Parts: sequence; structure tokens; C-alpha cells
Amino acid sequence: KIKGLYTAQAGVEDALWRLKYSPPGSLPYSYELSGINGLSVSVTIEAVTELAGEQLLDTGGHADWMIITKTVTYNSGVYDYTMSIKNNDGSGNIKIEMILIDFPPSLSYQTGSTSGDFASDDPDISGTPSSGITLVWHIDPVETINSGDTKQHHFHLTGPEVVGGVEGHGLVQATRDDVGAVWDSDSYPYEIIAQAKKADGTVVETIQVGAWTGTGIDIASWRINP
Repeated sequence: KIKGLYTAQAGVEDALWRLKYSPPGSLPYSYELSGINGLSVSVTIEAVTELAGEQLLDTGGHADWMIITKTVTYNSGVYDYTMSIKNNDGSGNIKIEMILIDFPPSLSYQTGSTSGDFASDDPDISGTPSSGITLVWHIDPVETINSGDTKQHHFHLTGPEVVGGVEGHGLVQATRDDVGAVWDSDSYPYEIIAQAKKADGTVVETIQVGAWTGTGIDIASWRINP
């Protein structure tokens, strides 16, 4: 079983390398590696369709119609987070229905800190500061961004200063089916499943990993035999 665990982990590491340096052209993407600790490992890379209990819409093929940027400043234990959302489509309006941002451990949302163009209510929060939190704002009624305009979303986080800063991974979901869910420029979530197998196909160990890609690779979850 230990050999199976190391073999499955080798499959995960190989998938992470591919996501960083040679991402697959389409998903799901499956392949197999052999000759590792006398075992083989089957690997599947999939797109994430649900996050923090929220069903995510498929991007409608026009993700470039919505440009998402973010700035974060830190002062005396407080992160001031601003997300800017631009309607880059020259032919129509975009209606925003959800904003979701996933953060690494050690951060907490500051109650009552949400402001800007989209919502003044506090978000739904899943996770814990020790494991990482996900913030979800349901925009009701939906907020319209006219063609060429930019609107902003502000809130505060508390926690220790992190070397290199904290940006999180953000998603904005639009009601238009030709836009759908659009991730910010530093983010995209994947699920990796690696199964170590004997020669007869018997599964010895399985590892399931959630990973964010962007400027680097961030591991969101790591489960053995889920």
C-alpha cells in the first residue's frame, strides 16, 4: 500500500507538471504511466464544475468579454481587496449574478466590510481560516455592467502579512450564456485523480487533488482514497 501511495503521488506530480508547462487542450484528459514501484498509475485531469457548494456555469466561449483584475494592499493586519470587472464586449451588457473568491489559510473575512457596486451584504463563507476560506456573494438583483464600463467590488480580510502578498482565486458568473463563469487572470481550478494499479488492474491507492493554476500552482485539497 505504501508503494501504491507513492505511485499515485507520482501521478499527481506528473499532472501538476503538465498543468504548469503543457496544459491539455481539452478536458477531461486521461493517460497512464507505467513502471513505477512495479505498478502503473492512471491519471485524469478534469475541470471543476462545483466549488464551495456552488454550481459553476461553463464559459460560453467569450471569456474575453469580461476582464477581471484585482489589487490588494496590506496595512496593520488588514488586507484591502478590490476586484475590478470590465465589460469588454462592444455589443451588449453583462449581468453579474455571483462573485466567488477562494483564499489560502490564515485569513479571515472582516464582517461588514463589503462595499462597491455589487453588494453591501456579507458573503457566504465556507471553510475555516486554518484550512482556507471561500467567499461567495450572490448578487440579487443582478448588477448590470454596460458595454465598456468597469465596476468594482471591495472588502477586507484580516490576518498576518504574507510574503509575496495575498490575491486569492476569483470567479465572476454572468447570466449571459455566451459569457458564463469567468476566472480572473491568475486562476483556473482543476481536479486530478491518480489511481495506482496492479498488473491485473486492481486499484491499490487513489489520490484526489484540487489545484489552482495561474502564475503558479496552488494545492486546494489533497485526499487519499476519497
